[in-house]
Amino acid sequence: MHITTLHPDLRKNLRNLLQGYVEHCEFSEHLTGRIDFPLYYLGFKYGAPVFTHVGPGHEREDRPVVGLIGWNAPESQLASQVLLQFIEILTQHPRVAGNAILRLLPVANPVALELDEDAPSHEEWDLLGHLAEQFKNQASNGLIEIQAADVKEFTLAGEITPAIYQALETVSVIIPAIRGRIAVPTSLELKPVRPDERWQLRLIVPSDWNDPRSVHAVARFLVRLLHTQTRISRRLRKLARPFP
Repeated sequence: MHITTLHPDLRKNLRNLLQGYVEHCEFSEHLTGRIDFPLYYLGFKYGAPVFTHVGPGHEREDRPVVGLIGWNAPESQLASQVLLQFIEILTQHPRVAGNAILRLLPVANPVALELDEDAPSHEEWDLLGHLAEQFKNQASNGLIEIQAADVKEFTLAGEITPAIYQALETVSVIIPAIRGRIAVPTSLELKPVRPDERWQLRLIVPSDWNDPRSVHAVARFLVRLLHTQTRISRRLRKLARPFP
C-alpha cells in the first residue's frame, strides 16, 4: 500500500487546528475524526478533517444523517471557526444531536487553510465543488452550510419543514440577536419542504462577526437549530408508531 503524507511545510495550520481542538474540547465517545477527501494542489497533497458524531439514541433506530459544512475561504476562516465552536459544544452536550448521525466538515477548502489568500476559492476551483458534492451526498436527511459574506444581516436561507420554521420564529422573538450568547437571523429566506423530504439550510454570517463572542453566538444558534430539529423529529417518530 502506497501512502503519501502531507508535506510538513503545508500542514502547519491543519495540525494547529486539530491540536487546538483536542486541547480545548472534551474527548467524547460519540465523536470520531479522520482526514478525508485527499486532493493535490501544485504537487502537494491536502486533506480535509471530517468528524462524525453519533447521537446517544438506540443503535437499532433508523438514524437520520445530517451534514454540516464550514465554507472557509482564502480571506476568511469565520465559517470554520463557527463549526469548530459548535463541535466543542457538541462534545460536552451530545444529546443535542438526538438520535442523528452528524457528519461535520469544518474546513471545506483545506488549501485555503494553509495558503490563505494565495489559495483558490471554491468558486474558482471545480474540484472543491466536486468534493463538497461528495460530502453532501452522505447527508441523506439534512444539510447545513455556514459561510461568511459581505452582508449586514445574519441570514438563514434554504428549504425547511414548516414545523421547524415556526419553532425558529419563536426563537427569534424570545432571544435578541447576539445577546444571551445566541445570535438569531434577522433575515429569513426559506421555502417549505415536506417532513419526509431532505431539508437544507445555509447560514450566511456577516464577515465582520469574527470576534470570539460573535462566533460563539452563531455556534449557539446552530445548537438551537439542531435541538429544534431533534425535538420535532422525536415527536414525529412517536406519532408514526403503531398503537399497541
